[in-house]
Amino acid sequence: MLDEQHAKECQEQMAKLKGRKVIDCSFKAYENNCWRFYIVTDDGELVMTFCPDWSCPVVEHHETHHEEDPEI
Repeated sequence: MLDEQHAKECQEQMAKLKGRKVIDCSFKAYENNCWRFYIVTDDGELVMTFCPDWSCPVVEHHETHHEEDPEI
């Protein structure tokens, strides 16, 4: 059941890519045979972390925070 919940959470995070413009992407490998896939969009960054023993990647979404213009 835990795997099903994790897969559902991954799907919800991946759905945040819908309608977004992908600006850049990159990979970074780690010594423990894990790696990260960074997807930069017009509305933030999606980071997927994969490890061989995991049934589903860990997915994080970081929204873009625009600084507001200070009032005069």
